[in-house]
Formats: sequence, C-alpha cells, structure tokens
Amino acid sequence: MAASASRSSPRGSRPRSSVPPSPGSAAPWSRARASPRRCRSRSCVPCSPVRRAPGPEPGSAPPDGARPGYIRGVSPQTPDLGDLRRSLDDIDAEIVRLIAQRFGVVDEIGRAKDRSAASIQDPERERRVLESVEGVARQLGVSANLVRRVFQEIISHSVAQQSAHLSAEAGGRVRLAHAGAEHSNGHLAAQKFLAGRGLEGHLTGHASVRATVAALLADEADVAVVPIENTTAGSINEVYALLRDHAVFIVGEETWRIEHCLAAPRSVPLASLSRILAQPQALEQCAQFLQTLPQVTTAPCLDGAGAMQAVAEAGDAGTAAIGPPEAAAALGLAVLRHGIADSDANYTRFVVLARSPVAVDPRVPCKTSLILVTRHEEGALLRCLEILSGSGHSMTKLESRPQPGRPWEYMFFLDFEGNVAEPRTAAALDELRSCALYIKVLGSYPAKALREQPRPGSLPGVPQEESAVDALEAVVASEAPPAKRSGQHRLVDRASRAEDTVVQAGGLLIGGSGFVVMAGPCSVESREQIGDTARFVRDHGAHVLRGGVFKPRTSPYAFQGLGWSGLDLLVAAGRETGLPIVTEVMAVEQVQRLAHAADILQVGARNMQNFDLLRELGKVDRPVLLKRGLSSTIEEWLGAAEYVLAHGNQQVILCERGIRTFESATRNTLDLSAVVVLRERTHLPVIVDPSHGTGFRPYVAPMAWAARAAGAHGLLIEVHPAPEKALSDADQSLTFAEFGSLMRHLATVPALPSAPSPPPG
Repeated sequence: MAASASRSSPRGSRPRSSVPPSPGSAAPWSRARASPRRCRSRSCVPCSPVRRAPGPEPGSAPPDGARPGYIRGVSPQTPDLGDLRRSLDDIDAEIVRLIAQRFGVVDEIGRAKDRSAASIQDPERERRVLESVEGVARQLGVSANLVRRVFQEIISHSVAQQSAHLSAEAGGRVRLAHAGAEHSNGHLAAQKFLAGRGLEGHLTGHASVRATVAALLADEADVAVVPIENTTAGSINEVYALLRDHAVFIVGEETWRIEHCLAAPRSVPLASLSRILAQPQALEQCAQFLQTLPQVTTAPCLDGAGAMQAVAEAGDAGTAAIGPPEAAAALGLAVLRHGIADSDANYTRFVVLARSPVAVDPRVPCKTSLILVTRHEEGALLRCLEILSGSGHSMTKLESRPQPGRPWEYMFFLDFEGNVAEPRTAAALDELRSCALYIKVLGSYPAKALREQPRPGSLPGVPQEESAVDALEAVVASEAPPAKRSGQHRLVDRASRAEDTVVQAGGLLIGGSGFVVMAGPCSVESREQIGDTARFVRDHGAHVLRGGVFKPRTSPYAFQGLGWSGLDLLVAAGRETGLPIVTEVMAVEQVQRLAHAADILQVGARNMQNFDLLRELGKVDRPVLLKRGLSSTIEEWLGAAEYVLAHGNQQVILCERGIRTFESATRNTLDLSAVVVLRERTHLPVIVDPSHGTGFRPYVAPMAWAARAAGAHGLLIEVHPAPEKALSDADQSLTFAEFGSLMRHLATVPALPSAPSPPPG
C-alpha cells in the first residue's frame, strides 16, 4: 500500500449499533408507554426555558394555535417530522456547547492545580461525579449506564486535557506516522491521541508496522503510532521485537475500540455475496459471523480501510469488506451488518513511539515500560517483582519473549504504574539494576489504558466512603472467623484459606465486606420483559441481572425456557444496563457457550450433584453460583463445591435456596442457619435465595432482610413486570413495586459484622 497522508481533525464518539426490535407479538404484560417524564430542573438542556431558543421567552404567549409546553415552535397537535428533527439538532448543538463550556472550566482547574502542585487525577472526585450524574439520570428516567459511559469518556478527556496543559508539546504541530490507510483503526487512534494531547498533526499512513517505525527512524516523522496488543488477539510480537532492537521509546499510549462492520458498494442480501476482503486479524475476530456465510471466500488485505477502499474502487456487488464503519461512511459504502465481531469487548492498545524519551510532570498519572533480563537462577524474576511491589508500584503487564540466538532463555517486557521523575520510581529502578542482567527503560508516559477497579456491592442509601482501591483492600483483608478443621483437608475448608474468597464478576466484587443483590425474572420471556426488568432492578440498586434461558422443570409440559435465543436477549439487556448476568447451566455441552456470554454460571438445586457438570465448570474461568440441593446436607453441598475447585476454578458462590422438609406452609424450608455455619466452615461467599426458599411473594422480603442480618453476602431475588402472567414461578416473583420496597428497607437492616466463632468444645 502506498503511503497516504491526511490531516487530523477532531472526531466525536462513534455510533453504536442499536438493539433490533423485539420479534413477534407484544408480551402479555405489554402496556402503553407513559410519556417521557419531564424534569423540574431549570439546568436540564431539553427542559430549560433558557435553552428553548428560537422561540418566545419563558412566560410569553405561545404562537397562534399552539398550547403552552410546545417545543421550539412545534405544535403538539400536528408535529412535523422536519421540525422535530430540527429541534433535536438544536438540542445536540446545545449539548456540544455545554461540553465545550465544561472543558473551559477543566482548563481553569488545570491551571489552578498547576499553581497549587495538586495531583491531576482525583479518583475519589471522579467516583462522586459518576454517582451524581447516575442519580440525576435515574430521576429523569434516562439510562444511568448510558450516562455513566458518556461521562467516563468526558472525564477521561478532561484528565488528558489537564495532563496536556502540563506538557511542553501542547499546542504544537507534529509529523505522525501510523500503520494503515486513512480511516483505518491506526489512523483513528492517531487522531484520538492528537486530540487528547492538544496537538495538530500531519498524518502519514504506511503499509506495515515495520515501515511505520522505519519512517520514524529516518526522521520522516516525529512520532509513530503502532498497535501493541488486542484484547481478543493478544500481543503483537513484531512491535516487541522493534522495541528491543531499535532506539525508540514509548512516549504515549491510546486505546481504541475495534468495531468491525461488513460493507459493500450497495445494499445487497448477504446470501448474494461471494467474496469478502479483510485484514487477517479481522477474519479471525469475525470467525463466527463468517461461518454463517458458507458460500463466501475470503481474501486478506493489509488493513480494513484498505479492504474497503478496494471494494469501493472495484464496485462489484458480490464483493464486500470488513473494516471500521468510519471507513465505510467516508467511502460511501453501504453497511450490510454492524457489530460482526465474535466479542463486543474488542479493544486495541496503541503505543506512541519517538526517537527519545519525554519527561512527564509527576502529577500526571503515568505508566513506565521496560525490558528486563534476569539472572538464570531460582527466584530471580520474583526478586525483581518484589522490588516493584515493595516500593508501592502496581504492575499492569508482564510479557515474556525469547532472546534471539539463545534457545530457552527469555527477556521480559514489563509495564507498571509510575513515573521515572518520581524519586520512589527512580530508586526502584536503581535497585532493579542491581539484581538484573539487563534493563532498558522504554519510557514513562501518561497512562490511558488502566483497568477500572472492581467494587464491592453496596445498597442504595448506604454511603460508600472508601475509594475503589481502599474498598478492594478492605474486602481482601476482611476479618475472617477462626478456622474449623475437618477430618479431611479440602480446598473449600476455612483451614485451607483463612481469608474470605472474593469473587469478581465484571466489575463487581462478591464476598468479603460487600453485599450484592442479583435480581430478575425466573425465565427470560421476551425482549420487552427482560429489558423492562433489567432497567428497573438496576435503577433500584441491583448489582446483577438474573434470568433463566434453560429451565429444569418437573413437568415435561411446562415452559422450558427460550434457550439460546433467550440468552441473546439476556446478554443484550445486561449490556444495555451495564449489569453482569447470571443464568443457569443444565448440561455439560452448554458450559463453553454459556461461559462465553454470561458473567456467572448458576448450577440449580437439581444439578448440585451432577458431577460431570461440576467437573466441566471447574475447567472454565467463570464464577459458579452453586445452589444447595433439594434435600442436601451442608456437607454434601460443600462436597459439590469441592468438585469445581478441585478441577481448577476457585470462583464459587454458595446459594442457600431452601430444602425439602415435612413443612408444607412454604415451598421449601429456608435454612438461614446454614449461612452462619458456612461462614464458619468455608471461605466461599454465601448468598440466599428467599424466592425459592419460601415460594410465596409476601414472605420474600422478610426473609431477605433476615438473610442480610444473618451475615449473607447477598441475595438472589425473582422479579417480574407482571407476576400473575409469568410463565414460571409466578407465586414467588415480586412486582416492581415490591422489589423497590424491599430494596429501600434492606438498607436499614444491619448486617452481621463477621461470622461467629465456633462454640467452645
């Protein structure tokens, strides 16, 4: 591919593919949607009278024939589509103006921090801002998860903007080399980097990563942007070799979400395609989609934008390309299908290279990258890592690579949070040099690719004063009861692990000092049902969305679940609301596919001693929620958990859901004493399911409160928009109003501070 040049320009966020409409007829509980709630805040952009221009001032008479409450001159009796769209355009423009106004204040804050020597990033302040805007969103009936994602981007850009203010290069102009054509992912990431640094640049595309670095070394560019790792495909070995062999340094990093779409010269049915062009990595990342097109042959290209350019130039309706939607739009191609990658969480980390390192203000959050060669002796790498740990540095990446010409000897590429300008980091590097054979510091640079710290569950109305890091440390170090040894040493026993196990699902911590609520319908029945429920339980404090797609039913004639199509609906609802999802797995052959989609895999009471299933769950890296069997003892229950742990998976959550006894007043007898016993005997988290434990809606809330008081780590609650019409477990499913009431009162119930010590003797 010939080198191509373009000028950088600011870009907004990319559009995301929307969730397709619900197939089939409306659900039985379908009802007319209420009109959107109007807020009472005068600062709300859509509702503020100050921002209703053009049009009369607040309090003045509306135009002839219009009623009070009209929007920008649009008559509510006869709304015109064009007028409504122009109204949206006005609102969008006002949103952009407000963002610009916010960034103006950010600049002032940056200058104030510069004068006071304050740190650029304030994680606690960021947490409070996100919680505040989520609260406002819920009050206005807007998706809190959507608002959170928007403000995370705004805050990230604000931090980069303040960091750029402290950089000597801010406002300058640079020559930037990148791999790929215009509108390729490399080109888009380069534009994002320039915008975040407050730079203008002349961008030049090159045919390969090696050619890009060669342009930098030949002084044809000031910096080079190259990909170094992808969340799906892993590390890019060629870049590590270039860092090892050449005098280049890392001066920045950028992350870019890789979104693959299928585009053609014009809109045609997928069945009419005969050939698809794509980058080899894109073909791998879209393998599942390509399997649905058996008639198609594939051909590799250097990058997605180049593939789309070739398709646009050829104009063959039977040929399509996989690449970024930005490239399709720029080339006038028709997008046949959005979001065709196997994984939605597909990100590439790019590094920015220069011929010399840069100095970064110590107040800017930084990473440092280095190459490390240790002595060939026992514990050599461990001693080096202990130096970083002992000096308070958090390692974010460790890669091993073979040493050329020296079989079975390796060098390590290391990233950690820190800045060589800080005395503690400089001292740690000096100590590393004393115990390593070779160190090459690749540079310190502003950090962009940092994982969000997971947080323990908290209840609405219960303040969470700790920072994310402090909370995580508090959970890990939470006080554990004395170990009680059994006759046989087992992995589940407290004797094998004194500290409480903390299981992570998505960004949520389960166990330790946190309290989580998993809520949702017994069965996923339709897109509307699971979507409405997900939004409601999220807005009322739930942390995990539950929903059954495979249902083990006593009667073969009862509703057995929607199966894989139901899983798609559950996954979509979880993504929309930002909630991790839990669903039941019934058979060995379901494990791998469910583990790919769900955050937690549930083993139902009927399968607690399905040992083949337990063994298979021990082989996957997904938390397992293990329900107590219908008539199982605590010892048998722990034995089932041991199967999962013994086969490698240490992420087990125990769930008390009641057992069968002679009592017939409730569906089962909820054994809350099991919570106390388990907190004494095992380190695993314990939650309670009062829905199945009682089988009767009015009993669910009292037993939920009792479970919290007994020391459970969380609850599993069935909620349905119209329980009387539910296809399963109607009698025990809470209405929305009942779940809201349960959550409000749950925050007032004091939790058992720690599990009791075993009785003497």
